[in-house]
Amino acid sequence: MAQLTTLGYILAALFMLGVLIMFHELGHYLAARWCGMEVKEFAIGMGPKLFSRKGKHGTLFSLRVLPMGGFCLYYGEDQEVDDPRAYNRQPVWKRFVSVIAGPLMNFLLALVVAVVFFMVWGADLPVPVIGTLDDGMPAAEAGLLPGDTILAIDGLPISQTKEAVDLVHGSEGRPLAFTVARGESEFSVTVTPRYVKEHDTYLTGFRFATVQTPLPFGTAISTSVSFCRHVVVVTYQSLGDLIFRGEGTEEITGPVGIVNVIQEQTRAGGLPIYLYLAMLISINLGFMNLLPIPGLDGSRLIFNIVEAIRRKPLNRNVEGMIHFVGVVALLGVMLIFTYQDILHIIGVR
Repeated sequence: MAQLTTLGYILAALFMLGVLIMFHELGHYLAARWCGMEVKEFAIGMGPKLFSRKGKHGTLFSLRVLPMGGFCLYYGEDQEVDDPRAYNRQPVWKRFVSVIAGPLMNFLLALVVAVVFFMVWGADLPVPVIGTLDDGMPAAEAGLLPGDTILAIDGLPISQTKEAVDLVHGSEGRPLAFTVARGESEFSVTVTPRYVKEHDTYLTGFRFATVQTPLPFGTAISTSVSFCRHVVVVTYQSLGDLIFRGEGTEEITGPVGIVNVIQEQTRAGGLPIYLYLAMLISINLGFMNLLPIPGLDGSRLIFNIVEAIRRKPLNRNVEGMIHFVGVVALLGVMLIFTYQDILHIIGVR
């Protein structure tokens, strides 16, 4: 990523958030159109309109002042409308699909970006080169050093780190003959693995170095799926720690703080970090929207599930009021976090 001014990095951060929000709302919009629902407005941002244009299907596409979200407004949403085209006159499954499509689009977007990322920039893959050593462990005591390349163990050539790991773990404490390359020289050294109770296996006390290696398409897909799953699990665990233990409260930030983090990290790491953050934020956006909080997609999914179980809808006006109060509360929380972010950035906190 070319070197930008501070304003340029801020605009790049806002662009990223706008794209992530757009894809989220696009998921809602495409699912609604596929289900035959009428969409009144497709908006990116909140507050007064900056730009708007009506599409051929009657949907008003708008860009609004505040980059703090967006919405896809269905005809007849959250109210009793005696019209078969209205959102709440649609079958439950159609409404469920249209709601869940937003978060799913964020997960899909993160997966696609991850595949491109791992194919172009690659992943940190271990190589048969010693990265770090533990003091007092057999490898260090035998004289091995960071940067040494392990060529063979007991005469068996080592081309992948897993081969060395399997030989060490399966040694049962038997001395192993390491053939090592150091600079232009090559030598052999005997290393006797030691049983480590905490790991319940035999270890020599070194870790392999890693190299950023571009991945082929198939490997990039499987790696991306694992990466996205890992981020979801970590997000879930972090949320649990926040709710039940109060851990991480000082790390909570609002839109301004997020923009500031993006521009700072992108300035330091360039395009790879920019795309990496886009993956993380997209996954978090999808995950957080699935929480059963009034005003978010998760709350609407809960209402749809309850309606499907009861086989009759709840009072639409009551449901609409619950979602409205939830949206107002969420906006209030975001404003509080925004105020705190600004204080933090200017050094007051």
